[in-house]
Amino acid sequence: MTTLLGVAISSVFIGAISDRVGRKVVMLVLAWISAVGSIVKYFTRNTFWGFSASNFAFGFFLGNAPVGMAYIGDIESDKLKKDNMLGILVGCFVLGNSGGGIIAVLMNDAGLFAPLWVGAGLMVVSAIVGHIYMIESGDSRLGNIHDSRIALDLYEEEKKIKRPLAIDKKTLWNIVGGALLDNIGSTGLFPLCLSPLAMEQYYTQFVKRGEEPIMTIDSYQWLSVCVALLVIPSTQMTPYVFTKIGVAGTCVFGNLFTALVTGILLAIGNMAATDLAFGFFVFVMYAGFPFTVFSQLTTGPMLDVIAPEDKVGFVQGLNNSSMNFGMAIAPWAFGILADSTSTNISIITGIAFSILAAAINAILVWHPLMGRPKPKVPVPKKRFAHEDEELVNKILDGEFVDPELVFDINRDRGLHGKPALIPRVRPYSEEKDHLNSLADQVCAVAKFREEMFDRILHGIASNKSNPDNFEYNVEEVCKIMNSVRGNDEELMAQSSSDLGAWMGEYLADNGYDPHTASVLLKQMFMIAFPSISREQEFTPENIESRLVKAKRVMAKYVRESAEKPFTVTSVLGNGPAIFYS
Repeated sequence: MTTLLGVAISSVFIGAISDRVGRKVVMLVLAWISAVGSIVKYFTRNTFWGFSASNFAFGFFLGNAPVGMAYIGDIESDKLKKDNMLGILVGCFVLGNSGGGIIAVLMNDAGLFAPLWVGAGLMVVSAIVGHIYMIESGDSRLGNIHDSRIALDLYEEEKKIKRPLAIDKKTLWNIVGGALLDNIGSTGLFPLCLSPLAMEQYYTQFVKRGEEPIMTIDSYQWLSVCVALLVIPSTQMTPYVFTKIGVAGTCVFGNLFTALVTGILLAIGNMAATDLAFGFFVFVMYAGFPFTVFSQLTTGPMLDVIAPEDKVGFVQGLNNSSMNFGMAIAPWAFGILADSTSTNISIITGIAFSILAAAINAILVWHPLMGRPKPKVPVPKKRFAHEDEELVNKILDGEFVDPELVFDINRDRGLHGKPALIPRVRPYSEEKDHLNSLADQVCAVAKFREEMFDRILHGIASNKSNPDNFEYNVEEVCKIMNSVRGNDEELMAQSSSDLGAWMGEYLADNGYDPHTASVLLKQMFMIAFPSISREQEFTPENIESRLVKAKRVMAKYVRESAEKPFTVTSVLGNGPAIFYS
């Protein structure tokens, strides 16, 4: 309790100090002093007040969680990655606490205070590793990494977080207050459901009767320290849940699930004490715990989006302060309540706090940065910030655009590993009165594609790179072509379906009666569009063959359009089949 109170008080200031002097120096100072603190606590172990005072004093130097969270906010601007990293950091914090408990259980024979030496050694290792590997935000090494990603970042701007100029105090206290209530409510689950509820039900009453207990002390110790290991699956699940119901929705889910699991454990704990009941108790606790942690993994990401550039540490510090204050006071307060009333009433009170936390956090679901994220626009259907808005919108809407302009955009995308724009397939009803203008445009498109294939083939043959003329070696060409083609199967299928509907409506509207001549029309279609390749991926082995065949098809269309107006009708009814060997 005294340690957590020290952490709660210091977290208010440590985060703000790191905003001014830097994250790394604060982390290193905290690590070294904490190592010394573990040793001091060992030598004050013989007096209660001396040990409590040293725990409180050195608790001031254990508030490194907000500094670490602020550091992530400094170095990562991708929102999805940042939310994931913040969740992992909180998970590591919980795991660290669990690891201390595991070390204590393993060293039980060496004495209650012997693990303090292990803790001191680990803090020294932490300080050394941090000194060598931690890169302060603004360091030139991070700058080099960011510089190497500038071009790619042109295609990732929609993920970047624009920090506010000032703190939204109403939202801040909503988040902090919800976090405090959540930590108080979580006390009803852990430790109250384990001790005193499970301890009384499955150990104490058996010992009093001189019987063999269902749960031994060793079992209790392992159950209490290992449950925190389940935060690992929590950190892996939360990024996915964030994308489905938002960060605030995930927090509310965690609050309500905490209340649910606590209620179920309370019901099981009040049943007759049997091996089966104990098995169900452990199963529910361990199966439900990963979902209860969701609420604690969301507070950091929610606070990060409302923090100005120079207040990230301060805001995260307030969060850590409320969490530790709740963890310090709640067990003591609930213990007094249980002694004056009953364990059941104490646990029910914890459930009430969890439900109240859900109600408070539910307000945040409507916050634009914390609610359910908008459906992501597929990359082939979106415009990136550096691309010409009017031009891209025309392409996406299926309008005719100079093929060279379309090529320039899609080539740039391919060079950065992004798929080409996929235009909307306009329905036939929208274009039936403009078929002549549609036919007039095909010559320019086919001729440009023919010339483009020539340039690509020349680059492959010469094995020289001339990006301005779209000439690359065979490996580069395959990489670009595969990127441009994309792999969004849903979009591909939709475009194919829409195009098929267009063709069917055209044929029906122009006297072909596709419902009676489908076999013939398929044969005619195959003549007009001979197979280029059945392979989906461009490879060094098939790239030249595919390009040559595609070029021949384009050349055929160019010749025909020069002789007479090009229409789908003329293509479907013209010439013998072309077979490629």
